[in-house]
Amino acid sequence: MIEVRFTAYEYNSNDSFSNSVYEMKGSEESGWQILRNSSPYLELGKGYILLKTELCGICSTDLDRRFLPFPLPQIIGHEVVASDYLTGEKYVLEINDTVVSRGEEADPFCQVGIPTHSPTRMVLGIDRLPGGFGPYILAPKGNLVETKQLEDMEAVLLEPFAASLHGVEVSLSRAGSDLKKIAVLGPRRLGSLVIAALDLYRKRNNLNYEIVSFIRHQNLADLTLRMGADQVLYFSNLGETGVKEGLLFEKNVGTPTAASWSDYKQTFDLVFDTTGSISGLETSIHLTQKEIHRKTTNGQASLGITHLTELVVDEISITNLGSDFLELVWGIEASSPVWIFVSSSLSLNKEEKELLDNLEKKDKIRIFIGSIEEGTEFLESKEFQGNLPRFDFAIVDSSSELDLVIRPDVKEEKSLVRPRGFILVPKSAERESNLFLDWITNGGILSTSRCGDFVRTRELLASEPGFLKSVSQNLISKEFDSGSIPEAYTDARKPENIKVVVRHKAS
Repeated sequence: MIEVRFTAYEYNSNDSFSNSVYEMKGSEESGWQILRNSSPYLELGKGYILLKTELCGICSTDLDRRFLPFPLPQIIGHEVVASDYLTGEKYVLEINDTVVSRGEEADPFCQVGIPTHSPTRMVLGIDRLPGGFGPYILAPKGNLVETKQLEDMEAVLLEPFAASLHGVEVSLSRAGSDLKKIAVLGPRRLGSLVIAALDLYRKRNNLNYEIVSFIRHQNLADLTLRMGADQVLYFSNLGETGVKEGLLFEKNVGTPTAASWSDYKQTFDLVFDTTGSISGLETSIHLTQKEIHRKTTNGQASLGITHLTELVVDEISITNLGSDFLELVWGIEASSPVWIFVSSSLSLNKEEKELLDNLEKKDKIRIFIGSIEEGTEFLESKEFQGNLPRFDFAIVDSSSELDLVIRPDVKEEKSLVRPRGFILVPKSAERESNLFLDWITNGGILSTSRCGDFVRTRELLASEPGFLKSVSQNLISKEFDSGSIPEAYTDARKPENIKVVVRHKAS
């Protein structure tokens, strides 16, 4: 049996830190007991390995952790480089603790190719599992990814870069080669990595789209150009009412020129919202009528929608009800026939009814019509026979029902629509006036994505030597000792610091 005892900084719901004493007792073969201040905290089964934390990055999710629907206090931090307690071998850690990573029998979510969405999962440094702000971590053996060619400061960026690359691939694989202009809002911690991923994807696939970043702090201009942006647009009050005139910075052009906010209204094919701000969605709507890809998990409402963070966590998308909606399915072994929830509160027009009727007659879809509550009950009944206890699509026409589809019960992390499913809004619906729903019915799509594949991303980077090292040198602005975690956390919020990392002392 292995036993370690340590004091660690816990993050609290009032946005403060305090010290608690933790004990981890057990083994990979027998399971583990975690004590907090001498009281039971968490019991873990077989398959977990004790690791010593080496480095941990601080990301926007950490800074907004108090807004997320998971218990606090907790040792947070999920961008982790750790070493084996016994051998010293270094690893980057996948953050989703699932039955697959523990070597247990696959559940239905794992069987259809989405193990990271298993309802039984825990998440390192976010949901229950103590994270990288502590000196020791327990992680499933299947989540250990060898760092191989990556140096420490590259490896600590693998988690957010894999997530960024995943978002780029999800959006661009659907849009095809027609993209001409892509905007990135909020090019700091995550947004800068999205720009780097867009640049790498463009080079590897011989595409010629233009990458434009939007900033509200002028000191970010040079950074985003170095990360791969072709243009940078600086507006000092970006996201506020009545955006003023700004400046345009271009690669290989020394002097910025004047820029007008109105000139960029709906000029982009795709906008990545990585701002972490409430205003990010509305700003994105100003810039495109086509697609917004949201990577923000700030736990806060925007444009009348409460559960946008949960939308991202489940990788659910929202668009209008079109004749080709079945072609939207991605990243999952889809059920056949496809299951569709239709809210009994809406009225479909003749064309929309005929579309659904014809698909049902061809045995391509199964339709349930009812209230959100009735739909939830139906999923638990014997009449429902899908691969997952979720609908593939839900058709609603109000922001309130949209929220209820995402989280029918706010006490339960469970949506009416399966992970990577779609919420569809009929174009014909007579409904409330809402900027977001108007944008959707006029042809927009709000897509989302979460975690990326570490191994595949690492192997891709192996074929691009020096790429992530250059990114890390540009992005990581400060390193703190683990004894100064509260100070590191405060510094990570400052506009002049892009990426802050914490290094744990050797013991």
